[in-house]
Amino acid sequence: MMYKYLVGLLFSLICCVFADINIASKKPTKLSSIYDPKVKEGIDYLCCNSTYAVDGEMSNWKRLSGEDFLCAHSDRVDNQQQWWAVDLQNIYDINVIDIYGRTDCCPDHLTNLDVEVIMPSCACNRWNNLDEGDVFHCPYQDKASHRSTITCPPNTRGRFVRIKRKDTDVLAICEVEVYGHPVNSFIESGLSRSDIAYACGYIGYGYVGPVIGTFVAGSDIDCTRMCFQNTACTAAEYDKKTNVCTLKGECTNETHPSLFQDNNKDVFFIQ
Repeated sequence: MMYKYLVGLLFSLICCVFADINIASKKPTKLSSIYDPKVKEGIDYLCCNSTYAVDGEMSNWKRLSGEDFLCAHSDRVDNQQQWWAVDLQNIYDINVIDIYGRTDCCPDHLTNLDVEVIMPSCACNRWNNLDEGDVFHCPYQDKASHRSTITCPPNTRGRFVRIKRKDTDVLAICEVEVYGHPVNSFIESGLSRSDIAYACGYIGYGYVGPVIGTFVAGSDIDCTRMCFQNTACTAAEYDKKTNVCTLKGECTNETHPSLFQDNNKDVFFIQ
């Protein structure tokens, strides 16, 4: 009974700690297009990359000619909806999303938006296959504003957060903060950190891909855990007959054309 109490208390403490941490900070990002001041204005200055929206820099959000503008800023592309996305790199229950815009003008750059939390599919290319995942919408009062605080519905879960215009206007985002807590985690003795993991499995299949290393593993779970711990690993292939675990690198296509059927093998792609 005391064990169950301690486990429950520990889980509550972990959730509270993660709830106060911006889990989007410094994570990989993508912008559908990027405004280029050198092309548009003939002036070269720091501007517009998707990473500026998670750099933690809470200043210089006024776009003055020739001065650095440390915000993500899309270009205007005919008949194309602009979007920005962050890869949280693990699966989280998402509670709150804060979006900050430029402070000098243009609150309309943060209006008419869809805010989505996406649980990825088993596709390989994380950015090109977002629409194939399960999408959770976080509704909010969609009005022109320099800042929006969005509370997601209960059980909103995913790895990606995408902010997408419903029209073809430009998108300017100066900072995004995402708050939530991890869905699953495992803590391995001797590790310097706790890894929260999500993997897509293909049972009875092998995978032709670049080999990082091979090991003897006790199970497909142990094999997948080894892949989690290796930042270069994308796929863990486990041979059930020989107990050989083969770690493989990132695939080069959007899907998995290099899968082949082999009843002795299982392969797990790290999401």
